[in-house]
Amino acid sequence: MNGIMLDCSRNAVMKPEGIERFIIVMAMMGLNMLMLYMEDTYEIEEQPYFGYMRGRFSKEELKCLDDYADKFGIELIPSIQTLAHLTTFLRWDSNAEIMDTPDILLAGSPNTYRLIEQMISAVMEPFRTSRLHLGMDEAHFLGRGVYLKKNGYRTSFDIMNDHLKQVLKVTRKKGIDPMIWSDMYFRMSSETGDYYDKKAIIPDSVIEGMPSDVQFVYWDYYHEDEHFYKDYLKKHKSFGTKPVFAGGIWTFNGIAINYKKTIRSLHAGLSACKQEGISEVFGTLWGDDGAETNPFTGLLGLQLMAEHGYAEKIDMENVKDRFQFCTGADMDCFIALGELDQPPGSAKEVQLEPDNPSKFLLWQDPLLGLFDKQVEGMPLNRFYRELELKLRQEQIRAGGWSWLFELPRQICSVLTMKSEIGIRLKRLYDEDEKEKLRDIADNELVELTKRVEILQKIHYEHWMEINKPFGWEVLDIRYGGLLARIGTTRKRLEAYLSGSISSIPELEEERLPYTSAVQNHAYSRSNVYQKIATPNVF
Repeated sequence: MNGIMLDCSRNAVMKPEGIERFIIVMAMMGLNMLMLYMEDTYEIEEQPYFGYMRGRFSKEELKCLDDYADKFGIELIPSIQTLAHLTTFLRWDSNAEIMDTPDILLAGSPNTYRLIEQMISAVMEPFRTSRLHLGMDEAHFLGRGVYLKKNGYRTSFDIMNDHLKQVLKVTRKKGIDPMIWSDMYFRMSSETGDYYDKKAIIPDSVIEGMPSDVQFVYWDYYHEDEHFYKDYLKKHKSFGTKPVFAGGIWTFNGIAINYKKTIRSLHAGLSACKQEGISEVFGTLWGDDGAETNPFTGLLGLQLMAEHGYAEKIDMENVKDRFQFCTGADMDCFIALGELDQPPGSAKEVQLEPDNPSKFLLWQDPLLGLFDKQVEGMPLNRFYRELELKLRQEQIRAGGWSWLFELPRQICSVLTMKSEIGIRLKRLYDEDEKEKLRDIADNELVELTKRVEILQKIHYEHWMEINKPFGWEVLDIRYGGLLARIGTTRKRLEAYLSGSISSIPELEEERLPYTSAVQNHAYSRSNVYQKIATPNVF
């Protein structure tokens, strides 16, 4: 098994015809599995609030997709959640009786298992496959909410194993072959709660209690050391079943793909899988924090997954040739799509989570400048100006995928002006350069507004082309907020320059680094819009 997992739960639920485009490209490349990650984006007849206003798939849509994939020899596998990551469903007050914490189901409750049986019955009905991914990852506060009040303290290991046994009763009854993410077993055995804690030792008693009819999925999108993957694959083998490996195609780092991280981490992980005899792998196309990045920009990651499936050793020239054949696009032009987060000063050493300046530079408030100290002194305007020109040139070599370059190009056009504007505002204000501040207010901010409006229009068109409309409202709010704050910045400058206010308190404040975790580079990673936009209550 070699394929991909498409995130359909972070607001972007791809239209069936969009998924069909993925299937065609996958078939050309020789991939044979597509997993649809659906937290609450599928229909459950008994649960009207499940996926309400979220663009959920109908049973008919999923059945048609399964039929379509089958024509190309691709197995369509549903991936759901049966423990955590259910915030959007648990938000409704009618679900209070099955909620432990705001995103975790109440383990041990009969009502919870009635819901889970409904989930499994509903999601499996449209599919040929007998395989189902049950999720169960990142339940960090398992048993620490309502469960604790009802049952008192129990170890996470005990709660997890008991819950899994209850869920497996359903899959066994229905003849389903289940898999789950493995991280909770490692987190529960780590003093720091870290999945990748090498010191973590899962007790033998816990391993003995782990069921033999479930596969454990080792997900690792971060490491670039082949030996780390080999070590963790061996740990997973000790569970008694052959693990599945999930690598990362980095569409989830912000508003642009990161191919440097994709290529390095996939090479290391998939090479280790071949050495350890792991025969089932997939690459994940997550859409963290609102699915700002178009998953089709990750096509080169799909090609790399395929090449690892057919070649013991990877030759990037072969990857380039096959990518050209399968997509009609040049590999190097796609790599250019991944350069938005690699301006001068980027870290040269390995980072488990790479910086994402394009995201925080786009969404940060121009007047508050929360990241300005972090990037001060870097030639960001020039970098994005040059990258915009480069993407325009590379677009010609993208064949039928040239449209994918429109949004990154316009992001660069915006960042050509916006990257350093907050730094300049602060400096000019401190130096009492009123004429230069007036030029920013009367000219630069007006032009910046136009560029952001064009960006919003392009992003809207791309979203509506491939996704259902639900979820776009989140990005509309982000763009609307950015445009409003640019407008407010103009108003504040005009009031100051006209003398109606004597100072601008927002520019009086000293700029502090956003994070102290900077080592040998000027940037940081922040992939939560709420934390980028404001330090205030949101």
